[in-house]
Order: sequence, then C-alpha cells, then structure tokens
Amino acid sequence: MSSRAVMRLIRNQMPTGLAQLERLRTDSGRGGPILAGREGRDLRISDYTVPGAAGPLRARLYEPAASPAPGPLLVFFHGGGWVLGGIDSHEPVCRFLAARSGVRVLSAEYRLAPEDAFPAQFDDAAAVFRHVCADPSRFGAVPGRIAVGGDSAGGNLAAAVAHASLRTGAARPAWTLLIYPATDVLGDYPSRAAYGKGFVIDTDTWTGPEGLIASLLPHADDPRLSVMRDPDVAGLPPTYIATGGFDPLRDEGEAYAERLREAGVDVKARRFDRLFHGFASFAPVERHCGAALDEIAQELRTAMATEPAKYAPQEPQPAEPAPHEPAAPESTADAVAEQG
Repeated sequence: MSSRAVMRLIRNQMPTGLAQLERLRTDSGRGGPILAGREGRDLRISDYTVPGAAGPLRARLYEPAASPAPGPLLVFFHGGGWVLGGIDSHEPVCRFLAARSGVRVLSAEYRLAPEDAFPAQFDDAAAVFRHVCADPSRFGAVPGRIAVGGDSAGGNLAAAVAHASLRTGAARPAWTLLIYPATDVLGDYPSRAAYGKGFVIDTDTWTGPEGLIASLLPHADDPRLSVMRDPDVAGLPPTYIATGGFDPLRDEGEAYAERLREAGVDVKARRFDRLFHGFASFAPVERHCGAALDEIAQELRTAMATEPAKYAPQEPQPAEPAPHEPAAPESTADAVAEQG
C-alpha cells in the first residue's frame, strides 16, 4: 500500500460528525486485525479483563516468544480522540511494537466520550496502570520495569498517568512512550493551522462547537486532559515523543518535549518529517510508516533493557537529513506523492 493510498483511506474513514461515530467505531475495530496481517505471527496473544475505575475493561497481552519471564512490559492506550478505538483497532500497532522490540505489550481499553464524560477516560487509564503495577506477575511483568505508552489520545492518557504518579504517589512508570500525543487540547500552534485540513485530522470536525470532542473542551485547562497545563512536570520518567511532520498535533508534542527538557526530565523527541497523524497504524502495510514504527520499537527495546533509560538533552531529530522544515504542500496528495 502506498502512502497516498494510506492517506486516502484515513481521510475517507474519518467521521464528519457524531452521527457517523458508531459506524467508524465498528469499521476501525474490524479493520485493525486486517491491517495487522501476518505481523507478529509468532506472538503469544491473550485476552484479559482488567479493572477500570467503574467496571471491567478489555485488554490484550502480546508476548514475544523469546521474551524473558518475567520481563519488562509496556501498558499501551489506543488513540482515537477519546471517542473511538479499542484493542482491535490498534492490533497493528501493538503487534508491531511487541514483535519488533521483544517487549511484552498490554493493550487496554477505556470508556469513551461522549457517552462517558471526562475524566472517565483518564480514570480508567490510571486504574488499569495501578492494577498492572499491583499484580505484575499476572502479565509476566517485572515490578519496576513497567512502562506506559500510547498514540494520539492514548499518548495523552499515558502522559497523564505519568503526571498522576507525581501528584498521588502512585506507581511511577519506568518509561513513557508518546506517539503523536495530544498535549494541549485547545492550544494555538502553527502546525494546527498548517495541517488542520486535508491531513487526516480536520480540526473543525474535532474541536468545533459541534465537534467530536466538544464534550471534553470545557475541561481543556485540566492537566489530566491537557498535560501542558500541569504546573509541575519535574520528576517525570524518561520519555520518548514521536511526531509527524504533517501532523496538526506536531507542535504541541514538541512543545511538551521542550517543557520536560527544561524541567530536567530525560526526554528524546523524534520528528518523522514526511509522516502524518495515525502513521503507526499502517506500519505493517506501508514502508515509511513501518520504518518509523520499527525505530520506535527499537527505542522501546533499548529503554526497557536498561535501568533506568537515560537520554541526553537534545533537540528533536528529523527523520532524515533536512536543512529546513518541510513547506506545507497545497494538498494531501502533494504531501505524500513522493512517498507513493
């Protein structure tokens, strides 16, 4: 599958309003295992029920055949703007990460908006992580070597779980993996203006008065939703942040990385210049997406093999040598034509 086809597929699937949300939830759940294909065919995959803040939640454990028992574990929360997604939709991402890193990955669901109002999503993510840390042997995990991660809204939840460990004294993640995370829900960033139409995420569809996440917007200043608004980030675990060059969320992800760096947190920021929001889900079927997620998987392997992971202060790294930031193309097709 070419990058052009990937972008067209994502764009055509995106709902234009809440009336289409249930259809997309169904389609994304069906499509995840198809996109995963034969990636990670040697993994041991087991379904679990884990306690959320208000009841049981689905989870799925991906175990590499050669992984030590017990061993490190990544607790992963799916993206989907807090309103869609689940363990089925993110089968491609989690299979790929587990297979390429050699680290166990536990993919966990959470209640979705708008049916369940904020902070239900954060509360569930925090409850899942607490449960895993309280009973690590259930998932083959080593106490103290449990990381948290996610993509997009799931990256937001992973970051919020790490922040909560500072405020509450709850178990601290060993490492945090954030793939194109949402960090500042109503922030004003140049990448939102440059790539907010025609690049997977239409900002009006998501954050407009009748948008998909309208129910969350009154809470935009709450650090459990906008981690950039947390007044104190010192002491967070080592963190890896991946962004895409043509992603509306690019700048807030990189601003968050800089915020952590200024607070003395070990952080590594990596921009994949030619990629877009949602690229991780297409890693098994598109070579540029696959190369990016493979690099992220190697970061996971390295981080969880050391005690603790350490990153030297550095600037965000481009995906390939680039003397300047890519100019905004006139259309989505222009953005990916040279990749196809």
